[in-house]
Amino acid sequence: MFGSMRRTEDIQTSIKKACTPEDTAPKRKHVRACIVYTWERKSSKEFWESMKVLPLKENDVALFKALTLIHKVLQEGHPSCLIGGFKNMDWIASLGHTQSPDRRYQILIPEYVDYLLQKLRFHHNHRGFNGTFEYEEYTSLRSVSDPNEGFDAVYDLQLLQEALDHLGRDTLAPAKKNISEAITSALVPIVSETYGIYKFLISMLRGLY
Repeated sequence: MFGSMRRTEDIQTSIKKACTPEDTAPKRKHVRACIVYTWERKSSKEFWESMKVLPLKENDVALFKALTLIHKVLQEGHPSCLIGGFKNMDWIASLGHTQSPDRRYQILIPEYVDYLLQKLRFHHNHRGFNGTFEYEEYTSLRSVSDPNEGFDAVYDLQLLQEALDHLGRDTLAPAKKNISEAITSALVPIVSETYGIYKFLISMLRGLY
């Protein structure tokens, strides 16, 4: 009992330290601690519960860093993170309803939220994909012998790629005038995801051919 409470406190501490209001990138060690926690517990329940109690709407920087953290956990966390994320889509969507005084976040927060929701819907509809879109993982769980299934996956992946492209461009735009480490740090999961989708699309098209 005590050990379970202690582990819950650990994930809460890691999340708070990753989502500070300072204009800095979420520290990798805190993000990594959240990812490792979900693998150790083989569950994302405590992660999502701990995220939902944070007063994220009180600070734009903390909220944006929370979205970056969620993105990384969806990518690299235990598969249950994608399932938990889908179950918490209403809460994630509520994060986009913010009235930020900073024009940068007025644009980026709703757009990032929309992308995360699109990603979760994609994974719900295409259960064979892990968070980083690894082709080998997909083919070990799903057959690509059905061209219709393959074409559907390719089409939906292209929509994701297009949304990522817009998000990446808008993330870079504020940096030209006002460099923000918290904002530009989101490029790490964005670029990683873009590359993962690109590699998968090439492999999938070759497989269909």
